Amino acid sequence: MKKTPVLSASHVVAGYDHKIILNTIDLVIPSNKISVIIGANACGKSTLLKTLARLIKPVSGEVALDGKPIGTIPPKQLARVLGLLPQSPVVPEGIAVADLVSRGRFPYQGFLKGLGKKDYEAVEEALEIMGITELANRSVDELSGGQRQRVWIAMALAQQTDILILDEPTTFLDITYQVEILDLLTDLNRKRGTTIVMVLHDINLSARYADYIFAVHQGNLIAQGAPGEIITADLMQQVFGLDCVVARDPVSGSPFIVPRGRYHITA
Repeated sequence: MKKTPVLSASHVVAGYDHKIILNTIDLVIPSNKISVIIGANACGKSTLLKTLARLIKPVSGEVALDGKPIGTIPPKQLARVLGLLPQSPVVPEGIAVADLVSRGRFPYQGFLKGLGKKDYEAVEEALEIMGITELANRSVDELSGGQRQRVWIAMALAQQTDILILDEPTTFLDITYQVEILDLLTDLNRKRGTTIVMVLHDINLSARYADYIFAVHQGNLIAQGAPGEIITADLMQQVFGLDCVVARDPVSGSPFIVPRGRYHITA
């Protein structure tokens, strides 16, 4: 497995419009692993992802790749190492699946040059990995939500980066599509060694698919580690204000959150 650049944040403070969202974040993303960022709504998860992807410039502190400040890396060079799939990306009207996926090859194209052999091969491979080869000539507008998400991920795959950052890749999808997408991302990680960092809302799916979890609360990184080490009832109370029981997933053996709630049906 090839050496993957290490993405890290050191003393990062960041936010929007003079409002601080992240408070002195220090972390190192485990290379060749799947990391999931969890936390309540508006806690700073997406802000953290965008800061790691250089969409937001820190107020102070530094994001780095192998110790090199990410802000000093030329955009195309960075785009060959780090890919980002944001929340709710906008689909160009009437664009075909293969055309959208081919946009992932932009970092490799020269000035006024079209797609070459390697570009087409990368697009074909990405379509195949995501199981959407038969959709190549279909308009993205015609696809279901789950199919569209596969197309967007295929575009990120065509970029052939070492690190892939995804902001809520399973949001608005039914449970079947959620599991399919996470299975495909796991295949990508296991077969290619791609470092994956994503935000997920479902704690049980996070615990099942993540090698490593970062828990964020009110802009602070309050816990990090393997799911079996850090997913506890106390942490769920602290992060989400949720009264729950932590059991064991009967399929994966990972932690499984069972909310107590106020109403219970007894057999």
